[in-house]
Amino acid sequence: MSAAGIAVLLLSFAFDQWRDYREELAQAERSVRTAATLLAEHTARSFEAAESALKAVARVHDDADRHTYSDATIHRLLKAIHGGSPVLRSIGWVNADGDRLMSSLFADPPPLNVADQEQFLALRDGDGRPGRFYVAAPVRSRLLDGWILSVSLRLDMPDGRFDGIAGGVVDPEYFARVFRGIELGQHDVVTLFRGDGTILAREPIDETLLGTSLAGRPFMTEIVPSAPAGAFHAYGLSDQERRVIGYAVAPGSGMIVTVAARHDEILAIFWNGLAAGGTRMGLIVLALAFGTWLLVRQTQRREQLAIELRFSEARFRDFAASSGDWFWETDAEDRFVWMSDSIESATGVVASWHIGRSRAELAAPGQVTSEAWVAHLADLQEHRPFRDFEYVRRGPSGDRLLRVSGVPVFRDDGRFVGYRGSGRDITELWRAEQRLRDAVESLPAGFMLFDADDRLVYTNGHRTDVMPELADQYRIGDTFEQILRRCVAAGAITDAVSDPDGWIARRVEQHLSAKGSTTVRFGGRVVEVVERPTSDGGIMVLRFDITALEQAREAAQAAHDAADEANRAKSEFLSSMSHELRTPLNAIIGFGQILKIDREKRLSPDQQQYCDHIVKSGGHLLSLVDEVLDLAGVEAGRLRLSLEPVGVAGVVREAVRTMQPVASGAAVHLHKLPAPADLAVRADAQRLRQVLLNLLSNAIKYNRPDGTVTVKVEEPGAGVVRISVTDTGAGISEENRKQLFVPFQRLGAEFTHVEGTGIGLALSKRLVEAMDGRIGVTSELGTGSTFWIEVPVSSVPNNADEGVIEHLASPLAAAGGYSVLYIEDNPLNVSLMAYLLETLPDVTMYAAPSGQIGLDLARAQKPEVIVLDLNLPEMDGFEVLERLRRDPETATIPVIALTASAMPNDVRRGMAAGFFRYLTKPLKFDEFLAGVDAALSRPAATHPDRPIEGRGTGIGR
Repeated sequence: MSAAGIAVLLLSFAFDQWRDYREELAQAERSVRTAATLLAEHTARSFEAAESALKAVARVHDDADRHTYSDATIHRLLKAIHGGSPVLRSIGWVNADGDRLMSSLFADPPPLNVADQEQFLALRDGDGRPGRFYVAAPVRSRLLDGWILSVSLRLDMPDGRFDGIAGGVVDPEYFARVFRGIELGQHDVVTLFRGDGTILAREPIDETLLGTSLAGRPFMTEIVPSAPAGAFHAYGLSDQERRVIGYAVAPGSGMIVTVAARHDEILAIFWNGLAAGGTRMGLIVLALAFGTWLLVRQTQRREQLAIELRFSEARFRDFAASSGDWFWETDAEDRFVWMSDSIESATGVVASWHIGRSRAELAAPGQVTSEAWVAHLADLQEHRPFRDFEYVRRGPSGDRLLRVSGVPVFRDDGRFVGYRGSGRDITELWRAEQRLRDAVESLPAGFMLFDADDRLVYTNGHRTDVMPELADQYRIGDTFEQILRRCVAAGAITDAVSDPDGWIARRVEQHLSAKGSTTVRFGGRVVEVVERPTSDGGIMVLRFDITALEQAREAAQAAHDAADEANRAKSEFLSSMSHELRTPLNAIIGFGQILKIDREKRLSPDQQQYCDHIVKSGGHLLSLVDEVLDLAGVEAGRLRLSLEPVGVAGVVREAVRTMQPVASGAAVHLHKLPAPADLAVRADAQRLRQVLLNLLSNAIKYNRPDGTVTVKVEEPGAGVVRISVTDTGAGISEENRKQLFVPFQRLGAEFTHVEGTGIGLALSKRLVEAMDGRIGVTSELGTGSTFWIEVPVSSVPNNADEGVIEHLASPLAAAGGYSVLYIEDNPLNVSLMAYLLETLPDVTMYAAPSGQIGLDLARAQKPEVIVLDLNLPEMDGFEVLERLRRDPETATIPVIALTASAMPNDVRRGMAAGFFRYLTKPLKFDEFLAGVDAALSRPAATHPDRPIEGRGTGIGR
């Protein structure tokens, strides 16, 4: 080759390398831009999630002001919001002075003031938009010994004035983990910028750069503000290495993510390839230079090549001998003239046995007339190549299934001389396939296999079990849609009757997705179809007849519906029973209390005792009603528990304090043993208190005079806390202990002076079990009994005294000087209320027997408080309340419901309607006065479209 040719070759090589260099850089730009875009979208979603969480905190802040939530309730709400946000380490809010009030990390957060921090100043002194979201520059926390990133949301008062911020802390390590989620090079750098150029996060971290602003620097001027993404070349921030930098703007947030890769790393493959290519090119040039010399030596090498050819032939024969396949040659009459020795190890027949025989002569009788053999003989006749022809060869080792391929051989003059090819013994493979087919045929389900083109290639015999009349519709080679349309056209698929084309389209889409199962109705049968993809792109279909299961499910659903109907009837009965019993009890207990007051001292001691019996018996009947409703609610599954950490010491101390007067009246000594102050259980505080009061009440009632009751708290292990109540009563026999927790079983105590209902222990057992606990008893006749409960230990210690309720006094209500409108159609209830209010100074009561009269009196007299019964003639209490709220003259008057409707649904409905308090009959005068006191002490300006809430102890809280 001439020098000009070599020069052209070198120029072509240089051009190719220059093009590869540009392509490597372009590929690097695309990679970093794509990575930056993905991370920017993830960053936008992360800050959107953080903003959504802070908006939820803002709603809790507004609701807390409106509904006077307790700190514990706010803490639980913040923890619930925090638990749903993996981006935030903590959330909470601060007031307008910058003092932290609430945090998801602390029920009682330590003092902290952020008035001098960036986010507080920016939101306080910014544009004042409500709900403005702000991301502050990262700062290093001395407390956490690491970098933190603060996000905040402006809180405003109803008049638009600044009311503080809802804030959260984002761990920059969160973004570091996200950045590491993409495939970074050894020295790649990912950086998150705020819109003003401030660095918020970086991977790998560089503490000298976090929180600094690059606005106006040459590095940042390459970023085009109007472009959502791009790439450019520049030197790095810290190592001053030449880099390809991709950037993207996070949608909606203005944040900027950059991904920077070093030039030397992204071009490493190119430089290595250039070195290797240059070496090859040099070798090629040397080869061309020595070409002439090689041609001269060509003649001398002919003999050497002949030797090497003979060696290659020998090597080929060695390979053929060691291969699992064998090789063969035939003459022009299709008779074997050569066969490699490896056929003997594969089929058990020596190669020489085949020489001189044709393939047709070796085939098992009857084969050569088959369609496959006819096509094979035609290929041989036309001297065409063939591939993977299978036939059964009969020989000394028995019948073997062989698979052969061959190509025709021609001489230089074009004369056909025979075939050369290879063969393989597939007998064992064929037998394995046959066993697989037998297994598929034995499946208790219809099986179909579709290939990558969705054509049916195999189906077992069970395809006809569901609908025998559709057996002819499943044809090998047809697509799934063709088979489906024939079945629909035959009217066999019940689900497709109303919209055949729409149903077929949906069913084909389900079939092609091959992700689950679907149910199809064939006439009176129900079939579950399970579809799964195969490794070669096909689809496997299994069909199960589930008619019996479907019928059983429908029967179970019908039984469930019947049970629900019975449960509703039971609830209606209990509601009616509660209402009908509470109405007369209101008069019995109320007038009994009036008689006990005896302002004129007309009652004798015996008559005073009779009044005590009336009030006490009425209270006993009321407790029976409440316990029956509680037990029915538990059995019906309507019990709603709030399981949370509860301090054991506080609950036990409150229960003992509550029952101490009862014990003193019964001459029983009640005391508790010391309990760890920091021990907590996972339970519902109200229900745990109810169970303890029940056990203490029984221990006092069934004790002996001058007896003792001891309360003990211990931690026996196994993750539970045991609270035991031990008395010194008569004890319980083993036979009676079996009936202890059965409702209405008093075990003979009903014939004694001890009062009871026989429900308390049954209810306690169900409540404890609903809190994942246990209840039991040990007893010895003549010595006493120990009732114990075990409740799971809480994983979060709680040092607070849970469940302590302080009943507030009612100074305003007791002081008098106000007016009350009582809307009630029952004269006895009106008389009771009037007499009770007469015990207070300067209280004016207006009575209205119907809703319409009550509305007229409310507009005319403008009372400070309205007491409203719900069951009124012509117009019920809910309609009266609605009309009072619509009338501007009465809209702000607090309305207290006083009704015999005491079911939980009734209470929820009443509070949702807007009642200030929801009190149930029989009337408890101290509870009623607490509600009046809260109404009189409410804020002067109220909203007529929502209930006015005070701080009383009414049931509505």
